[in-house]
Amino acid sequence: MKKIFIVLTIIFFAAAVPVFMLSCGSGGSGSGGGFINQSSSPGNVALFVTDDLGTYRKVKVTINDIRLMHMGSGASCDILEDPVELDITDLSSVLQLLDVTSCPSINYNRVVIELDKRTVLTDAGNVSSDCNLATYKNEQGGTNTLQCGATCTINMSGAVNVQASKTSSVALDFDLKGFEVDHFGQPNCSLTMKVFPLNSADFEKKHNDGFREGISGLISNVDTVKKTFTLTADSGVFTVTYDDINAPGIDDLLALAVADQLEVRVESLIIDLDTRKIAATALIVEADGPVSALNSIAGTFTLTYQTNKTMLIDYLTADVEGILLNGSQVEVKLKGFELSRYLAAEVEVK
Repeated sequence: MKKIFIVLTIIFFAAAVPVFMLSCGSGGSGSGGGFINQSSSPGNVALFVTDDLGTYRKVKVTINDIRLMHMGSGASCDILEDPVELDITDLSSVLQLLDVTSCPSINYNRVVIELDKRTVLTDAGNVSSDCNLATYKNEQGGTNTLQCGATCTINMSGAVNVQASKTSSVALDFDLKGFEVDHFGQPNCSLTMKVFPLNSADFEKKHNDGFREGISGLISNVDTVKKTFTLTADSGVFTVTYDDINAPGIDDLLALAVADQLEVRVESLIIDLDTRKIAATALIVEADGPVSALNSIAGTFTLTYQTNKTMLIDYLTADVEGILLNGSQVEVKLKGFELSRYLAAEVEVK
């Protein structure tokens, strides 16, 4: 068995441009050939996800499982075993590393994605609607109807060659511009999702276009002199350097994250999966809870998080999603600390 690296951005890095096929519903076709060529040593696989932004401010989906399969032999390997709920729009410029697992080193010829049928969309006017996943479009725009229960499965034919002692990458592109929504705001709201794998050239182009790699976890061992800390994520333990981060009060913000075990998202040009070292280009600390003492003129409010802990939030320059009121439940992305105020990069009203 060998390790597979899982990343979420809304990109999916496959070894070759695949042909798409559905495991439920009409339409779609795929070849079941290929050969196993199994080695006794395992190989590494990195799973990425990314997206192209569309017209919706939020698109929340739950991915329950992603696995590689070889159709001829029936061999398979789960590369995302635990469900992940994400807002696809948050991944418009980031390749997010999710997990690390082990897989036999063979030539897989399918990628299978299981998603919850229910999705939640929020439009530009901050109106939200529950919508059921109904159909699926491939890269060429061909539409296939999904026959779903509580979940829907998309089975895509494509080559992922897991080589012994090497790292392969898998990247999925959820193209929000290609999403179609019928009856938004109504009980019968339905969603057509466009998703397809990227080949290695497309994946490299994402980097050239400024996409960064990201990873989230808890931090410890902050050294404010050397500007380093330890990040512990589902995908492993990494050493992060943050000497290029110029946000005010970043050391104070990291101290809060350590003391209260708040999740930290790290972005970098690349995550070195061999050395487990990351040179951070951006740091975000996340906290959530109810709003009180809202002062819309000063651009501040008090956030109560965890159990009876509070912090003063400065959201004057933040991107606010939703209508902010006293009592609102919010998720805050913090970027720094100044004058007893934690500086928000984004405030999302739930």
